[in-house]
Amino acid sequence: MLLITVDTLRPDHLGLHGYERPTSPNLDRWFADAVVYERAYSTDAATSPSVASLLTGLFPPEHRVRLLYQRMPAGIVTLPEMLPSSYQTAAFVSNLVLTEEAIGIADRFDHFDDYVDQKEPRRRVYERNAERTTDAVLAWLDSGRDPDRPLFLWVHYIDPHGPYRPPPDFEPRFRHDGSPAVPATERMHAYQIEDGVTDGNDYVARYDDEIRYLDRQVGRLLDGYAAGADADDALIVFTADHGESMMEHEHWFTHGYQVYDEIVHVPLWVRGPGVSAGRSRDLASGIDVAPTILAFAGVTPPGRLSGVDLRDGSGLGDDRVVYSEAQQKSVAWRAALQGDRKWVVGVSKRRPHDGPRRFFDLARDPGEVAPTAWPEGEDGAVGAALLERIREDPDPAGFPTRYERGRMLDAPKVAPGLGDETMEKLRALGYVDP
Repeated sequence: MLLITVDTLRPDHLGLHGYERPTSPNLDRWFADAVVYERAYSTDAATSPSVASLLTGLFPPEHRVRLLYQRMPAGIVTLPEMLPSSYQTAAFVSNLVLTEEAIGIADRFDHFDDYVDQKEPRRRVYERNAERTTDAVLAWLDSGRDPDRPLFLWVHYIDPHGPYRPPPDFEPRFRHDGSPAVPATERMHAYQIEDGVTDGNDYVARYDDEIRYLDRQVGRLLDGYAAGADADDALIVFTADHGESMMEHEHWFTHGYQVYDEIVHVPLWVRGPGVSAGRSRDLASGIDVAPTILAFAGVTPPGRLSGVDLRDGSGLGDDRVVYSEAQQKSVAWRAALQGDRKWVVGVSKRRPHDGPRRFFDLARDPGEVAPTAWPEGEDGAVGAALLERIREDPDPAGFPTRYERGRMLDAPKVAPGLGDETMEKLRALGYVDP
């Protein structure tokens, strides 16, 4: 069983979702016979909470990983621990906030590789690029994998997280088509701005080149895996932790701060035995990944998990509601979706239950530019349930209470108490304001 997750990846910039640029030929090839969930959502607009949901099948209020550099609570059971002991489990991560120091899950796996040591020469951006991550996985498959044990392998790639910079030896391919320049830098965070690059179209092209670079390495990973095992016997799940704004709404080329679709809508594809291949418009969520993998392994998911088995989509349907959240400096945004309807509410410490409310009809307003009043009566049931979930949330406004005991947070999404060097690394990735 392979779980491949990618940082900051929008589905509408991939071939399987109809993108006009050839950004993903290897992914298109490998998942041509997968079930493609066209309307899948991350549980959070930031990496750590979203990935925690992928690995536990729980929403952030349940697993309570709400901040970056917040370790997984000891009482929360993760996917590798739910699998039978006969399984060999391994993980390879490329983002600083998923290292053992940051999230504390290394002991949940038999093998955990978090060698995030690459420092981008022009700025203090620490990551491990897709080529080196793939090299590490393939080397371990050759020398560390036990062929007599079934395998659960998780690989997380940080490309195409900003700054949008493929390796210097990777030749850029995409350029915008001569359309008028779109001034961008005044709408961008400092960590994303490249010297002399002011046109938003150029940033979109750079983002697409990052995806093309990633695609080559994921293709190499899957081809390498297939060279040593029958890939058709494996369950392979591909998804992202969250998306990325391009030139929509108030902040461009970023994520984490809101629950707009460009930020929390993600690719989610499943291929392997028992999969009903095709395309689905049913709402899917990051909480569905763990139950799907457990079901494939013959494990009955714990009763506390509310996700479904994505191989056949049983349990999905028009009545299903999925949730997502995001954290700004002063307001945490929560969203509930059912069909084409989307309820959004802002939550703050001062107004935990009656913050600003927005409602979107995504069929009529897919760009989320014209919010309307919340539906009343029976039509407002999902919104009422969202408010009730917020009321029951153990972390008011999304901040874990144990971090509020006389200590101020240094950034809206980062746990307190980190050293200057770690804060500088996080600042280079846009997680901490300058």
